[in-house]
Amino acid sequence: MSKFEAIKEEQMDILREVGNIGAGHSASAMAQLLNRKIDMEVPFATLLTFDELADFFGGAETPVASIFLRMEGDMTGSIFLIMPFHQAEQFIRELIGNPDFDIDQLGEDHLSSSALHEFGNILAGSYLTALADLTKLE
Repeated sequence: MSKFEAIKEEQMDILREVGNIGAGHSASAMAQLLNRKIDMEVPFATLLTFDELADFFGGAETPVASIFLRMEGDMTGSIFLIMPFHQAEQFIRELIGNPDFDIDQLGEDHLSSSALHEFGNILAGSYLTALADLTKLE
């Protein structure tokens, strides 16, 4: 039996609820950061292998922007914030106030790279705060 098969539907329901609450907190943080209303689709939870994750985002050849954060404390783990290049580019444009920013400049432009990292920190932090509040863990 694989680890995926061992997860019960009740556990998936809990993951979905944590996802809903965390995503709501992250959307609120994003709205404050960008100073505008953010519409959010209802999130979903699914279990994927790393190979399936690549397919989920359009295949191994599809470029994505990703921010990786380690989670430590009462719970340990990793958080990946993954988005298509065009989405990351739009967020960076809004954050740095440069409508001409091109994602290809990311490695050369310290401000845009810093903005993307901070964006990930704020979203992940909001999500983790919701998770900590829900579970009473640090």
